[in-house]
Amino acid sequence: MRAPGRADRAVLALWLLVGAIVWSGIFDLLVIRGGKQYLLDQARHELGLRPRASLDAVMRRTVHDAARTASAWAGFVVAAGLGTAVGVRRAARRDHAPPGR
Repeated sequence: MRAPGRADRAVLALWLLVGAIVWSGIFDLLVIRGGKQYLLDQARHELGLRPRASLDAVMRRTVHDAARTASAWAGFVVAAGLGTAVGVRRAARRDHAPPGR
């Protein structure tokens, strides 16, 4: 098996970049949702419907859950992309192999 070439490293870098973008987008989305949940909890508290919400507790839980969820999705996207790239590489090698191999 040959050593990874320039194109292989470029594909790896691209999928890692896509994974970082996915992670960042999902993390941001979920943290914003957590901030909105805190504001809703506070509004309910002011209406006498709920006990006081702790910003620290809500955001600590939100950031933890957001990091886990974003990491899972980014890992899935990177694994799927790299798996596809490996499959394409193997298929191309198989198509260009001499007959009888």
